[in-house]
Amino acid sequence: MTKFSFSLHTGETGPLGKGSKPDRLRIPIPCHTPILAEGDQVLAGTKIAIANHDGSGDMHAPLAGTIKDILPYSMLIEVSGEDRADAKKAPSEGGTTLKEWLRDLGVNVKKMNRAATLIINAVPPEPGISIFDPLLRDYRKILELGLETIQRIVEPSKMFLVAAKGNRANAFANCTVMHVSPTYPNGLDEMVIKTVTGQETLPGTLPENTVILSVKDLYFIGRIMETGRPLIETVMTIGSQNHLVRVGTPVGFLAAEAGATPQPGDKIVLGGLMRGLAAVNLEQGVGKDTTGLHILREDEGLKPTNNFCIGCGECESHCPARIMPGMISRCAEFKQFERAETFHIHSCIECGICGYWCKAQRPLLQYIRLAKFELALLRETNGPSQPLIMEAETGQTGEKE
Repeated sequence: MTKFSFSLHTGETGPLGKGSKPDRLRIPIPCHTPILAEGDQVLAGTKIAIANHDGSGDMHAPLAGTIKDILPYSMLIEVSGEDRADAKKAPSEGGTTLKEWLRDLGVNVKKMNRAATLIINAVPPEPGISIFDPLLRDYRKILELGLETIQRIVEPSKMFLVAAKGNRANAFANCTVMHVSPTYPNGLDEMVIKTVTGQETLPGTLPENTVILSVKDLYFIGRIMETGRPLIETVMTIGSQNHLVRVGTPVGFLAAEAGATPQPGDKIVLGGLMRGLAAVNLEQGVGKDTTGLHILREDEGLKPTNNFCIGCGECESHCPARIMPGMISRCAEFKQFERAETFHIHSCIECGICGYWCKAQRPLLQYIRLAKFELALLRETNGPSQPLIMEAETGQTGEKE
């Protein structure tokens, strides 16, 4: 077992740093269609790819340069300067018009529908991620502008700011402050929704008449409204500091900036240590949703194995969704993906706690993610024949009896 702490306390984090300019950007475009070609010149803020899914934000070039390579899931830009595209004026209307304007400038607006309740999540998503603290402390006016903008779309009658006990939580106007225990996974959206509404939801869905956004969402929407320029950055915790980083900055560049040198066998984890994903290589660029960067040395962390499940029940006893991760992992291991639905795989919030407590050190979260991916492929191939998947898609809640 590691010395990992489940505490969500952030303490004083210092000011938000500004990342240096890299020579190259590897911009993730996992669900986008490029609209430019190799060799094209771009300015900072030039739209380079259109989102393929409704509500997802389009992608823009963070810096001026030349497109050198386009792969199925990324675009390489060789940086050449600081020239920027013209800013765009925000519409005076709210509702759908404003929502589409934000989507065009890179914001994911899937959750922004009219609702009676608006929740602002200020609880750190994972231990070691402290990006909300400097935003709440030093960028109050931008957050207020972001909140005002969201209200023009959602038109809520009630607003809540949810924070971890002991962390910064200055309320916004007409906003009720609620606190949760500063223990992971209480910062995940599904847990915060339950705190405010008492309802349990399937991941990716919301209870009726409720919208949840993070402090980071407020910040970037406020920045867009203030400048008229697209979303081309993310806020990340790197080591003990928080930084404003351009989308597409290579992880190797960020590690070097932090004074770290990855060695053979080390893992660079994008996000938190519980839910994050290991970078494929040092050239991989960070995305809009990347919240942190951690380097796991070869002798640190748990060592996943292909051991069989010993049936100890530790994963079940610690699971916040009250499902059976051990059984689901076995379904995935033996490619019985549809059977995993009978064990409520779609109720899994992918917190990773099951794998942390697994005595056999099985990669439970990875098995569950694999099964969800395979089930999604089955749905695309066979049509809407899986009832639990259809339940998630139609937005019904996963409330248990």
